[in-house]
Amino acid sequence: MSHHPIQPLASALRRGLLVSVLATVPAVATFVQAEEPAGQALRQYNIPAGNLDQALNRFASASGILLSVDASLTNGKRSPGLQGRHATGPGLEHLLAGSGLVAVQAQDGWSVQALSGDGSLQLGATQINATQVQESAWGPVDGIVAKRSATGSKTDSALVEIPQTINVITAAEIKARGAQSVTQALLYTPGMSAGGFSDRVKIFDEPTSRGFSPTPLYLDGLHLPYGGGSTGGALQIEPYSLERIEVLKGPASVLYGHNQPGGIVNMVSKRPSETPVHQVVLEAGTYEHKSAAIDLSGPLDEQGQFLYRLTGLVKDEQGEIDYFENKRQFIAPSLTWRPNDDTSLTLFAQYQKDKGVPEAQGLPASGTIWDNPNGKIDRDLFIGEPGVNQYNREQFALGYELSHRLNDTWTLKQNARYAEVDDRYTAPLHGYHFVANPATGAMDQRYLERYSVDWSQTNKVFGVDNIAQAQFDTGELSHTLIVGLDYYHSNSRFLGLYDRNPLIIDLFRPVYGQPLNFGQPYRWDNTLTQTGLYVQDQIKWDRWALVLGGRYDWANVVNKVPLSGARTSSKDQAFTGRAGLVYLFDNGFAPFVSYSESFLPLSGTDAEQKPFDPSTGNQYEVGVKYQPPGQESFVQVSVYQLDQENVLTSIPNTTFSNQSGAMRSRGVEFEAKAVLNDSWDIVASAARNDIKYTKDNDGRQGRHPAGISPLTASMWVNYTVIGDTPLAGLGVGLGTRYVRSSLGDYYAGAFSVPSYTVYDASLSYDLGNSPLQLKGVKLALNVQNLSNKTYVSRCTSNLDCYYAEGRTAVSSLTYDW
Repeated sequence: MSHHPIQPLASALRRGLLVSVLATVPAVATFVQAEEPAGQALRQYNIPAGNLDQALNRFASASGILLSVDASLTNGKRSPGLQGRHATGPGLEHLLAGSGLVAVQAQDGWSVQALSGDGSLQLGATQINATQVQESAWGPVDGIVAKRSATGSKTDSALVEIPQTINVITAAEIKARGAQSVTQALLYTPGMSAGGFSDRVKIFDEPTSRGFSPTPLYLDGLHLPYGGGSTGGALQIEPYSLERIEVLKGPASVLYGHNQPGGIVNMVSKRPSETPVHQVVLEAGTYEHKSAAIDLSGPLDEQGQFLYRLTGLVKDEQGEIDYFENKRQFIAPSLTWRPNDDTSLTLFAQYQKDKGVPEAQGLPASGTIWDNPNGKIDRDLFIGEPGVNQYNREQFALGYELSHRLNDTWTLKQNARYAEVDDRYTAPLHGYHFVANPATGAMDQRYLERYSVDWSQTNKVFGVDNIAQAQFDTGELSHTLIVGLDYYHSNSRFLGLYDRNPLIIDLFRPVYGQPLNFGQPYRWDNTLTQTGLYVQDQIKWDRWALVLGGRYDWANVVNKVPLSGARTSSKDQAFTGRAGLVYLFDNGFAPFVSYSESFLPLSGTDAEQKPFDPSTGNQYEVGVKYQPPGQESFVQVSVYQLDQENVLTSIPNTTFSNQSGAMRSRGVEFEAKAVLNDSWDIVASAARNDIKYTKDNDGRQGRHPAGISPLTASMWVNYTVIGDTPLAGLGVGLGTRYVRSSLGDYYAGAFSVPSYTVYDASLSYDLGNSPLQLKGVKLALNVQNLSNKTYVSRCTSNLDCYYAEGRTAVSSLTYDW
């Protein structure tokens, strides 16, 4: 991302577009502009008094101007609103009255800037970008530093005003690092980990947040289907279709209902844009990787009432593991209708088809972590069966987002979506122990038992979220209140066929072709219905921002086993709450403290055939966010304690479980993202997490969960050559990821997975900024695991260890017009 702080303003001055800078004026808002063009029609505005940033958003949308605003300048500021018919300049003057800010017209857009104590314009901190509208919580981000989010509040809020940790990975960062999946996009995010099956096979995204797994996945604020574990049944979202990925850390039940306590991952889709988008991306890389993608958007009519977007991708690739293959077809159309300034309706859909030959490759620790008498197990070993291993998935989603502003106070919103996924996974999997050498009868740790599965699953989910939002004042207090009612219905149907006749495989010289005989079917049919009523108030007073929220849920779980006729059900009710407080300093520091709760319905019954109560979680978090005024940077540090109660644990000497288990996660997280200048970008993070079983009947009390690293750190630095030089437009990026040793098994005899450090790199060339002046053309090369390091990313038992991916390189050609 490139900024030119002074040049656009200077250019505008040379052209005479700026009449004056008002070197000495009172410290109140004014505007600097040329005279309105003759005959320019006045526009009608009906913007209520309230938060300045939201008022500016409404003005930009209603007026159709390009407005650049640094969110740090508007934090905690109020606007008197704007009523009646106004031209652009006077309208902005009214909105900014009393804020100490000034509206500056430059080239094709407007920019909001700060006035110094003597009333002069602070040019030193000015960043004018006349091609960017003010950032929206649901829209694109210019570069790697996001300043707004809706994931933590369901309102368009500044990140510094939300008293809970939220990490945002923008589309620009996803592209800069060449992430091919959501899992890869999260690798530089503190407190998040992904390894093993989901990391290398690439057909699922199952990240871990603050030690709890799996982290629930959301798309545009609504829950996605999840089959549970490695049996499949989960949608996988194509990262090219996303504007941003947001991680809300800690319990999120007040806004989203049933959840794991570690947090949620909310993916924000690309939506129709007023600014035309025309992009084609072609990729080619190692292991015969090839893909083509297209992204088109813009208005369909001159008035801008109808906007469209069409995003599509096709991909075909092989992999480092023998016989691995992955093919994808994806398309996502959407249409927005805005009949007036108060109403917006967006219809959207997406369809995706995946077909491939996956390989779970859970391998023994003997030969991967420690020495095996036969040597090292190869990283490309395929322990399945060619011609048998397959993974086919077909998924689609369709829905709408409706918003209507009733008056100056109330806005009604409804977000609804139906999603469905059908998938089938067939493969021999590793067994539970080594077997003797058939030739010698010796137990030489060479032959591994396998069993085979043929899993098919259909998951359907319908969700609707209704929100009434009010913005009003009570005395000196400013309120953004939401009252919500959401409904969630999911159904998961599973058919598993098994061949439990043991197949064996030589891990060092595999021979394939052993016959399979699938039988022993197993079915389940699970349904979850949940209705939630929630209230949240974001209250501002002077420099204080307070968030209070509460929710009551009614959940109904029905589990069926059709072959046996077994049926269990439970009805749960739960109240969850959240509270947080932020203080906004002038220098950009925003210390905060918060408390939040979660609940999660559980399947099954105890020894007395009583349904289990929901598992509950709560988190205390203290931290500070830092967003320096006038700079493209965001830093946050937090300390937390997260507890989960009513965890299932087995009853000794029985086949039953009770809820006497408990877990506690304590940690510290740090994240910094900054555009230091026109040449340097940096992303840095670190996380220290100590998660333990505090109560358990299975011998795990006091132990850490397997596969969870206690310390991770990462850094990505990108340098771009600018100026009048033959190398202008050339960019170089280098990243490093460190993961400390993790536990490889829960129980006695537990072992450790060694620490590792991995390097990633990128090389890019923006030909539009180069001497060639090929506008819109950009070349890039992204390399993961630059040194081709062989290492194990995770073990969950001594027969369930996973190699991480070796070096991969993907080159791309992007053309924007």
